[in-house]
Amino acid sequence: MSAMQYAAFAVCAAALALVMRRLRPESAPALVMAAGALAALLILPQLAEVISGVSELASLGGVQDGYMAHLLKIGGISLLMDFAAQSCRDAGEEGLAMKVELAGRVMLIGLVLPVMRTLLSQILSLSPALQ
Repeated sequence: MSAMQYAAFAVCAAALALVMRRLRPESAPALVMAAGALAALLILPQLAEVISGVSELASLGGVQDGYMAHLLKIGGISLLMDFAAQSCRDAGEEGLAMKVELAGRVMLIGLVLPVMRTLLSQILSLSPALQ
């Protein structure tokens, strides 16, 4: 799906949601969430291409598979939690959206800690004065 088609879908869904808010306000959040889920599904083929491209670049650069898997997990969690938080906001649940974002940050810190530990140990091994 091209960027133009994707943008047209989003604008049409937003216009339809605007009409629904006037005619049936109770149905508008469901429509917006369904359109958001469909939009996420429509972008999956491009996401697969991005992951493939990043993996190819990592192998060309000699990045270890374990680190690459961690980076992809970090990116995936970031995108997923952002999508979930925005979906909560679309449903009018700002408080829940903030908690989803907090949970995402905690998960990201948990994934980053092993990488930071390895990086710090490598830095310390380079400098005898710091040991």
